[in-house]
Amino acid sequence: MISMKETPPPFHSRTRSRTRPARRRPEPDRSPDLKRIQRRLSRSSIGIAALIAVLSLTSAGLFRARQSGDTVPPVALTDTASVEVTRIIDGDTLDVRAAETTLRVRLYGVDTAERGEACYREATERLTALAGNRVLLLPDARLTDRNGRELRYVFTADGQSIDAALIREGLAKAWREDGSRKAELIALEEAARISRTGCLWSASPGAR
Repeated sequence: MISMKETPPPFHSRTRSRTRPARRRPEPDRSPDLKRIQRRLSRSSIGIAALIAVLSLTSAGLFRARQSGDTVPPVALTDTASVEVTRIIDGDTLDVRAAETTLRVRLYGVDTAERGEACYREATERLTALAGNRVLLLPDARLTDRNGRELRYVFTADGQSIDAALIREGLAKAWREDGSRKAELIALEEAARISRTGCLWSASPGAR
């Protein structure tokens, strides 16, 4: 007599179930977090690009300064005396008023043309424009010259060297005997001379 009880499928067999390979649990993903790395690289790239941009601008500024010969830095306002300009005498001399006293000041770092010489008018007019109503005075090694004038490096109200401007624009020669800024001003004169800048170094200054 044939039994009506059906043989269970093999995958229900207890004996066969013991021989089935155990299910493998998925291995944890140990691969690098690519998105995190990309974000880090992106932030690093932005930082590096910003640094390169800053360095490029700085280098460009230094290159332009060297090309123009402008090596004289602005003066610290705390080191100077602010005075009122009352009169421009010539390209390197002016009268100022300080503490209710009028003083005649000779720019320490420059020598400009005397009255009747070529470039006298240009230097005088430029000093007038640069000085305006007030200037800053900076003392140096000598306080007066042989004519009794006060010797000072002279700066605009915002601290830019007037001595340097006159030399750089070819309107004055650098004073070469002494002064803490002598080397920088001489370098400006050489640059202006080489580039034939301004009245002193143009092709025919005598015609002016």
